[in-house]
Amino acid sequence: MTNSMITEVCEDHVNLKGKDPIPTYTLIWTAGVRANSIVKKFGIETNPRGGRLMANEFMQAKDCNNIFLAGDSTSYQEPDQPRPVPQIVQGAEETAAKAVEGIIKNVDQTDVTIKPFKGAYQASVDSIGSKYAVAQVLEKWNVSGFIAVLLKHAINWMYYVQIFSGYYLFQYFMHEFFRTRNNRNVFRGWVSRAGNVLWSVPLRFFYGAMWLWDCWTKVQGSESWFTDKLRLPFEWITVAATSGASQATKAAATSGASEAATSTAKAAKGVFSLSYMYGKEPLMVFDKMPHWFESITKVFIPNMQMALFFQKFMTCVEIVIALCIFFGLFTWFANAVTIGLVVVFCLSGMFYWVNIWMIFVALALMNGSGRTFGLDYWVVPWMQKHLGHWWYGNVRSHYDGVKTR
Repeated sequence: MTNSMITEVCEDHVNLKGKDPIPTYTLIWTAGVRANSIVKKFGIETNPRGGRLMANEFMQAKDCNNIFLAGDSTSYQEPDQPRPVPQIVQGAEETAAKAVEGIIKNVDQTDVTIKPFKGAYQASVDSIGSKYAVAQVLEKWNVSGFIAVLLKHAINWMYYVQIFSGYYLFQYFMHEFFRTRNNRNVFRGWVSRAGNVLWSVPLRFFYGAMWLWDCWTKVQGSESWFTDKLRLPFEWITVAATSGASQATKAAATSGASEAATSTAKAAKGVFSLSYMYGKEPLMVFDKMPHWFESITKVFIPNMQMALFFQKFMTCVEIVIALCIFFGLFTWFANAVTIGLVVVFCLSGMFYWVNIWMIFVALALMNGSGRTFGLDYWVVPWMQKHLGHWWYGNVRSHYDGVKTR
C-alpha cells in the first residue's frame, strides 16, 4: 500500500493514517536512510528530514565556498525535481563529479564557468528478494520481474567493469548465479552448482578411463606414437621427407603418408551420424585441414623432426590430462584443455562426428566434479587460500579514526 503513513505501532496491530488498522504481531521496519550523525558537528546547515548537508547547485556547502559536498550525506534539490538527489550510487557519482569541477577551479584559480548540477540517472532498481525487482529506465519506462532483476545485475556488472576488477566480477557471477542455495537467484537455481556433483563422478571416471585407453594404444605395440613413424596426416612433411630423406626415412614417411591417405579416403566415404552404425564408415568432421589452419600448423611443425617430437609430446599431454580427469585434479582446466584438443583434432582431419560428444562431456565435468572423490577436494581450497593471499594480499580492516558514537 503506497502513501500509507504509519501513525502507531501497537502490540497486536499497526495503525495507519486514514485507513483501517492492520492486525499483526510482527513488524519489520525499513524506514529509509539518514545521514551519519557526525555531520551535525561540521557546522554546516543540514536538511531537517534526513540530516543531510545542504548544498547549492555547484555542490558547495551553503555559505562555505571552499567546502564541497558529495555522496549520500549531501542534499540538493533541483528546481524541476520533487525530491533531493537520491542516495544511490549514480547520485554519489554525479555529485562527486560536480564537486571535483569546483575544487579544480578553486585550486587553479581560473574563471572557468561551471554549469549547475543536473542529475542524469540511467536506471533505478529496487530489489525485492533475489527473484523479483522493479526498475525505472531513463526515467521513462517502468519494468518489473525477471527483466528488472537482470537490469540490476547488469548495473552491478558495469560497476566492476568500470573499476577494472575482473576478480570481483567473476566472484559476483559465482555468488549470484552459481553458488546460491535454496533456488535463490533469478534463474530459480537452475544454474546453481551448489547441487550435488556426486552424480557426475561416474562420468568423470569413465571419461578419464576412455582417454587413458586411447593413450594406451599410442604408447605400445605397432601403433605406438613413440616410434620414428609419422602418425599425423601432415602431407607437406611426407612429401618433403620423400624427396630429401634417406631411403629408410623415405620408406617410413611413404608408409605414414600411405596410411594417412588410406584413412582419409575411407573417411571421405563415411556416413554422417552421431552414433556408430554397423557396417558404415563414420564421417570425419573435416576430411582435410582447412587452408588457414594448415598455414598456421606449418609455422609450428615445419619438418619431420618437429612432427615426430610433436606427436610424442601430444601423447604425453593426453596422458596427463587423462590422469587429471580420472583422479579429479585441476578438473575444470583439464576438461577445458580437452575441448581445445578436440577442436584441434577436428581441424587436423583426425576426428569423427560420432565422437563429438566428448566436447559436451567435458563441459559437463567443468561443474566442479573433481571436488567430490577427487584431488580437487584438497587442492582447490589450498590454492584459493595460499595463491589468493599471494596475489591479492591479506584482507585487513581500516578504521578512519572518526568516532561516531
